[in-house]
Amino acid sequence: MSIKTLLTTGAIGALAGAAALAAMTTGASAYVVCNDRGDCWHSGVRYEYPGVKVVYYDDDWDWRAHHFRWHDVSGDYGYWDSDKDAWVTVHPDHD
Repeated sequence: MSIKTLLTTGAIGALAGAAALAAMTTGASAYVVCNDRGDCWHSGVRYEYPGVKVVYYDDDWDWRAHHFRWHDVSGDYGYWDSDKDAWVTVHPDHD
């Protein structure tokens, strides 16, 4: 096997691997969600909460640069209530 064939085969393999990795990493969407009072959290879904103003940003949005507060929460359906300083879980099929 010649060096040229070996390098070509290696380059094709590397491109195929990179394409497969890119396909796997872009499949899952995540968002940084912030309310109008500067409280932020992660969510995997976009959901409109009646009477609650939230803004969805890409997962790499830098909330620290805006001096927002971060909250580690569990669950995708809900929002941070700044007045109660607590997470409010919303069941999407039971608005």
